[in-house]
Amino acid sequence: MIDYKLILIPLIGFIIGYSTNYLAIKMLFHPRTKILGIQGLLPKHRKQLAQRIGDVSIELIPSNLREIEKIPIIGTATIQYIKNSVENQINSLSITQLESIVLRVAQKELRFITWIGGLIGFLIGLIQIGIFYI
Repeated sequence: MIDYKLILIPLIGFIIGYSTNYLAIKMLFHPRTKILGIQGLLPKHRKQLAQRIGDVSIELIPSNLREIEKIPIIGTATIQYIKNSVENQINSLSITQLESIVLRVAQKELRFITWIGGLIGFLIGLIQIGIFYI
């Protein structure tokens, strides 16, 4: 006869690990407005994120175009204009649009994180069984 603990404990571990990682990923985006002092990471830190992406965006410009920065008077202003334009564009997106972009970029990785949480929970369940029977 099969001892159901051998199946149930790792299965519960999988469900817990998968669920907590799934919830953590959802909390990157939700809640969109503060509820009981809690707000998703993206909605809460949207302006800082936009500013950092604006700062980094200059590094994505091909080096031959970055030479514009060396032009006296207008070079630095042009680079700053590009940074501000990227930052403003991100800030103009709705949270839904921003979430969609992030999910398109990182969907596979976020799904992997969710499943790896389940796998780790399952393995912990197996370890618990091993300890229990020792």
